[in-house]
Formats: sequence, structure tokens, C-alpha cells
Amino acid sequence: MKNLKRFVIGGLAAFSLLAMACGGGPSDQELQTLIETRQAAESAEEQVQELEQQKSELQSELDSKKQELERAQAEQDRVEKAIDKSKSSMAE
Repeated sequence: MKNLKRFVIGGLAAFSLLAMACGGGPSDQELQTLIETRQAAESAEEQVQELEQQKSELQSELDSKKQELERAQAEQDRVEKAIDKSKSSMAE
């Protein structure tokens, strides 16, 4: 994502230099394109931040669920051993 940011910023800089070098300055259409591109880049950066936050929250939830699963499996093993022990005692 950092590469995307660098690419967009580099593209904007190159576009700006090209626009200034070609005549009497950028046209209204070129300025509008530049503004739209900048807005799109900012929007993309915000979306990246939101998605990274969501990923972090989901990773925390996943870790919690894994711990819960491990506890449940340990409890299941304990109960199965108790059942087996109980069956062994009854058979004797």
C-alpha cells in the first residue's frame, strides 16, 4: 500500500511538472483531473487505513476464538478421560 501511495504521489508530481512545462500552465481540465486524482488518492489512503483497522480487529477476534477452541478441546479431553475412567471402574 505504501508503494501505491508513492506511485500516486510520484504520478501527481510528474503530471504537475509536465503540465507546467507544456505551455502557459495547466488547463482547467488538467487542474480538474489533478484535483480528482488527489481526491481519489486520499480516499484510497483512508480506505487502506480502515481496512487495516478492520484486519487488526478481526485478527484479535480470531486469536480469541483460537484460545476459546483450545480451552474447549482441553475440557473435552478431560471429560472423555473421566468417562473412560468411569467405564473402566464399572467393568472391574
